[in-house]
Amino acid sequence: MRFGNKAVFAAVALTGLMFVSAAYAADANLGDCVHMSKQVASAIDAAQPGKAKDDAASLLRAGRSYCAVSMYKAGVESYSRALTVLSGKS
Repeated sequence: MRFGNKAVFAAVALTGLMFVSAAYAADANLGDCVHMSKQVASAIDAAQPGKAKDDAASLLRAGRSYCAVSMYKAGVESYSRALTVLSGKS
């Protein structure tokens, strides 16, 4: 039952975050990068193993790299793509 609750939480979180992430990308800053990074990491932890999880992890690393060099918009867009990959909506 524990896994079921985690999967439901992840599905609800991903749906809401996909809409929020588009707004962040328009005028992103360091705070947005930190917030989105945590959200994507949590979603990856809750995801089932597979290609989508691997792809999302790669996008998470890319987003962190962008944010580390002050390319906040690109970082947030990478996080947004990671959430899209995890949701199964391409």
